[in-house]
Amino acid sequence: MKKQMLYRVFISTVLVFALISSLLPTTGQVMADASVQVSVILQGKGVDQVAQIVESLGGTVTSRLDIINGVGALIPSQDINTLESRPDVRLTLNNAVYEMSSENSDGWKDAASSAAALSGSGPAPATNYSQVVGANLAWQQGDLGQGVTVAVVDTGLTLFPSLINDATGSSERIVGWKDFIDHSPVPVDPNGHGTHIAGIIANSQMDSDHQFAGIAPNVQLVSVRVLDKNGQGTYEDVIQGVDWVVKHKDQYHIRVMNLSLQAAAQSPYWADPLDEAITQAWADGITVVVAAGNSGPAPLSIGVPGNNPYVITTGAFTDNYTPTNWSDDYIAPFSSAGPTLDGFTKPDIVAPGAHMVSLMLPTSYLASNQRALPVTQTYYSMAGTSQAAAVVSGIAALVIAQHPDITPDQVKYRLMVTAIPWVDTATQQAGYSVWQQGAGRVNAPDAIFSNAAGSANTGLNIEADLAGQTHYEGYSYYDTATGQYRLRPPYNTLNDGYGVWSGGYGVWSGGYGVWSGGYGVWSGGYGVWSGGYGVWSGGYGVWSGGYGVWSGGTIWPDNVFTSPTSKANFMAGKSPDPQNTSTSLQWVSEP
Repeated sequence: MKKQMLYRVFISTVLVFALISSLLPTTGQVMADASVQVSVILQGKGVDQVAQIVESLGGTVTSRLDIINGVGALIPSQDINTLESRPDVRLTLNNAVYEMSSENSDGWKDAASSAAALSGSGPAPATNYSQVVGANLAWQQGDLGQGVTVAVVDTGLTLFPSLINDATGSSERIVGWKDFIDHSPVPVDPNGHGTHIAGIIANSQMDSDHQFAGIAPNVQLVSVRVLDKNGQGTYEDVIQGVDWVVKHKDQYHIRVMNLSLQAAAQSPYWADPLDEAITQAWADGITVVVAAGNSGPAPLSIGVPGNNPYVITTGAFTDNYTPTNWSDDYIAPFSSAGPTLDGFTKPDIVAPGAHMVSLMLPTSYLASNQRALPVTQTYYSMAGTSQAAAVVSGIAALVIAQHPDITPDQVKYRLMVTAIPWVDTATQQAGYSVWQQGAGRVNAPDAIFSNAAGSANTGLNIEADLAGQTHYEGYSYYDTATGQYRLRPPYNTLNDGYGVWSGGYGVWSGGYGVWSGGYGVWSGGYGVWSGGYGVWSGGYGVWSGGYGVWSGGTIWPDNVFTSPTSKANFMAGKSPDPQNTSTSLQWVSEP
């Protein structure tokens, strides 16, 4: 029997969206004391306009959020209700700022020397995930992600030698750093999560299997710190980070941005300021990869920004400790499932996300508090859709390195059309619904080298969406008569366990199937490909795009919303209510 490790170390790092009500006055409950300042995000027609409004109320602008035509601000609590009633602005109550002691550093050299001393000269422990997704086959063709920069928006970065140096030995790979928490002039990561994610994407060290320990060992890196030592941050922090990445994308050649963080969805995607920021990043040519969340396996558990219809939302599967045997793989029960509250099918794809071995300092918060499992002195094992998103970010970089002129929609299309869905060969039925596995497990060789040509996000006009001219809802709906989730026509015929779901976890425990795939570039001995089981097998339809214009009339089970008020607010397209948003880090059992 395989050892089932029950350490509670899953970090799809949670973006802290609100504090408890005693710390933050909320709508209808704000105090009339003018001395009380409330942290908000205020959006309007332009940054200057909303900044003037803040100043006219005696408030303080704490950040300019150009990417969403807004500002972060401290507003007198007595003016909150007045601002909410104004038709020319949109108000989102932000959470209060967490404080932590600064990390002191004498420079990059000292920080790098400390990490190097711990790393030693031996190989890394076997990581396996590159072989599980076939990235090693791309390396054999000379594609190591060269010429592509990946921005990791997270808890920071530790200067390990294999993150400073790429696979050629060049030490020029960390091209950008920005700290919105402590404003450190050099890369730091008191938490450890950001380094773990960066290692999965880019670690150039060879492991004990004589493979690179990261997916794309020649990519360049930009690290943007938006979460503190405890893995917590504010909407304002994260949006500042996304804004900074977009503003510096040409300077640093940023083509991919990884966001392994989440908050509970409380509004339509288009009313959420973080979703709006990453939609703009996508429109500006950055392929954005995000974690689905760690609240599975229940339906409607996708968080923010995983609910964004444009970006690549990644769920997690496990190889069950047998990396060369696909037959016993299964989707991890913690992996959040769709549909989104807007009716979109999410996740888009699934990737390895269990027992993921990567870099971390033993003095970091996660390691020192036993929230990551030590493998060596500088390698730790964690599980989560955070790590699965990092795998897909690495593969996206490999795709772009091979196709330099490709757009984010085309990257998403390649990843999804070549993905391998789970199929039971005996019944020709899918083992997991489209809301659990998306298009299927990521398939790096075919995504990179096949002749797949097309664009994702069909039926969506991103410019009109950003301009507020129109918004969208997806193909999914809840059939109250049958108690099932279904797809609208023409995808209502996908009934082989894929397009109809009663909300159950899946069939993996009753009998394993095979991963049935498409293009056939990858013919190694990693699994059984039988192919041809239907329009959804190895294929990608517009079910992942837009069904129609947002109507606000989607009906979900009553228990989806915390109250009739929260449901009414969602249907009305109101911005997130921090009273109903999770504030804590999440942990799950290692599969």
